Amino acid sequence: MKLNVSIVVLLPLAASAQLLTFGVQDGVPSQTPLGLTNKMPFAIGPSVEIHIFSGLSLETGVLYNRLGRGYDNSAFPYPENAVTLDSETWKGSALEIPFLAKYRFLSERARWRPFVLAGPAVRRTSITTESASRVFGNSATGPTFLSTKATRWNVDPEIGVGVDSRVGSFHIEPEVRYSYWGAGKTSRVRKNQVNLLLGIRY
Repeated sequence: MKLNVSIVVLLPLAASAQLLTFGVQDGVPSQTPLGLTNKMPFAIGPSVEIHIFSGLSLETGVLYNRLGRGYDNSAFPYPENAVTLDSETWKGSALEIPFLAKYRFLSERARWRPFVLAGPAVRRTSITTESASRVFGNSATGPTFLSTKATRWNVDPEIGVGVDSRVGSFHIEPEVRYSYWGAGKTSRVRKNQVNLLLGIRY
């Protein structure tokens, strides 16, 4: 009787283990999202895959993007008989939750299977800007500092291609993913971005 109860309890757990796989993804953008930078941009985060039927699954998770840091310096004659020096730096990061349909080709027994994926990503992008200006000359003034932070929520499309390579119990998935960033319409973020990602699943 106890054995039968144990089997009944464990069967749903085994089924859910087959339906869900967990992993982690990390990678780098092919172009710096914020222009010149002295901090290496990267993306990293956990992922989960829900298997619908052979070949088709839904991929989601949380991906943190460090967008890097940009800077700009300028000088111009203003006001009269004086020169104004401006310095500005900005840095950004983003959190995204993708909801991607993923289709693998070839048989599940194959050692490697190419795949395509597409879907929306809910993204929160934060850009912090710090600026300083100072006037030299007859109208000299002390430095003026200003710091602002802009946060934007967007739902953006993503598409990608990759290969699922099976190594024992693990799946190694190199991938190229294109994302359109709606935050780029009103900020310094590059609107069209391509990430080179590596996923590891178990």
